[in-house]
Amino acid sequence: MTRPGAHAASDEALRKAVLARFGATFGQSDRNWQAWRAADAPPELGANDVLLGDGEATADVIDRVAAAGAILIETDREGGHWVDTVRSPMGTWVLSAQADDDHAHSPAFVAVLTACLALHFPAHDALCLARAWQPGSLEWPADFARFPRVRHAALVAPEQAARPFAPCPPALGLYSVVPSAEWIERLVPLGVPTVQLRFKSDDAAAIKAEVARAAQAARGSSSRLFINDHWREAVDYHAANGGDSGIYGIHLGQEDLDEADLDALRASGLRLGVSTHGYAEMLRVAAIGPSYLALGAIFPTTTKVMPTAPQGMGRFQAYATLMKPVIPALVGIGGVNAANMGEVLAVGVGSAAVVRAITEADDVPAAVAHLVGLFPKA
Repeated sequence: MTRPGAHAASDEALRKAVLARFGATFGQSDRNWQAWRAADAPPELGANDVLLGDGEATADVIDRVAAAGAILIETDREGGHWVDTVRSPMGTWVLSAQADDDHAHSPAFVAVLTACLALHFPAHDALCLARAWQPGSLEWPADFARFPRVRHAALVAPEQAARPFAPCPPALGLYSVVPSAEWIERLVPLGVPTVQLRFKSDDAAAIKAEVARAAQAARGSSSRLFINDHWREAVDYHAANGGDSGIYGIHLGQEDLDEADLDALRASGLRLGVSTHGYAEMLRVAAIGPSYLALGAIFPTTTKVMPTAPQGMGRFQAYATLMKPVIPALVGIGGVNAANMGEVLAVGVGSAAVVRAITEADDVPAAVAHLVGLFPKA
C-alpha cells in the first residue's frame, strides 16, 4: 500500500546519475531515502525519511522527526541566501548558502541531497553538498566559495573575519601521536618531523609535568611538538618559557573547540591543528583559520572512539581537494601505517599521522626510518 503524503519533487535522472558516477568512490547504501514536503509528510515516519519545510517547523513536527530518527531540514530565505536548519540523530546544524534561484528545495537539490545520503554522507554533510552542487553539472563539488557557512555551532559569526592562526608549513611530514612525554623523548632524537603528546589524565599536576617534560625534550630540536587537548597548560608553559619553549602548537578535537579560548590561543603565537570528520566540520573550522586540518579517520582505528565510520580514500581525496587551496597544511589521520602510507600521500597531503605504526613497533628506530623514507624528499 502506498504511504499517504506527497513526495518532494526530485530530478530522478540526476539522482541516478550521481549514484552511478560516485557509488564506487564513496560506497552506496541500499536504504530507500524518501524526501517529503513537511506539510504533506505521512503520519508515520521512519529513519529513511527526510522532511523539507519552508520556515520554522512546529514543535510537534520536530518531536515526530526526532522520535522516528528521521531528518528535518527547515529552510528560510535571507536576502540572497538560504538558511538551512538540519535536524538529525547526529544533532542540529544551521548553515547559510548562496541561493542559485528562488526554489528552496528544487528537484535538483532534492536529487543531490538524497543521493548523498545514499552515498553514506550524514545529513549535515549531504546538505552542504546539495547546496554546493553546480547546477547542470555532474562534477563533485570542489569550489569552496559555493559551500555553506556554518551558523550553528559556529566558532565565529559568518559575517565576521577571524584573524588566522600562525601557519604551518604545508609539509609537516611524518606525524607521530604518542601517549607520554617519555615517547617524545624517544622520538625527537630520531628526527621525527612532527610529534604530538596525547596524554590522557584528569590529574592537573600530572598534566603540567607531562607537558613540561615533552616541551623540554623538543626544545632546540627540529621536531615540531603539538600538545593535544591540554591547551591551558601548553599556553601557560609557552608564556613562561619564551618563544623557544619547545611547544610548537596545540591540537584540538571538535568537542574541545567549544571550550577553548581561541583568542588566548591565537595571542600565544602557538599553531592550532584541528581534527575534522566531514564537510560541515571542515567548514566550521575553516572560519577560524587554523594552522592545519587533520582529515579522517581514513581507515579503521582502535586507538580512540571515532564519531563517524571510517571515511575511506574516496572521501579523503574529496576533502583534500576542497580544503588544500584554503588551508594548505593537511594531515591524513586514522589507521595510517607503512602499508597504506603511499596511498595516503598520493592524495597530495603533506603529512600523515601514525600511532601504532610506531608505538607497537618491535624496532622503533627502524620503523621511524622506514616511515620517514616513504615521504617525498624535500
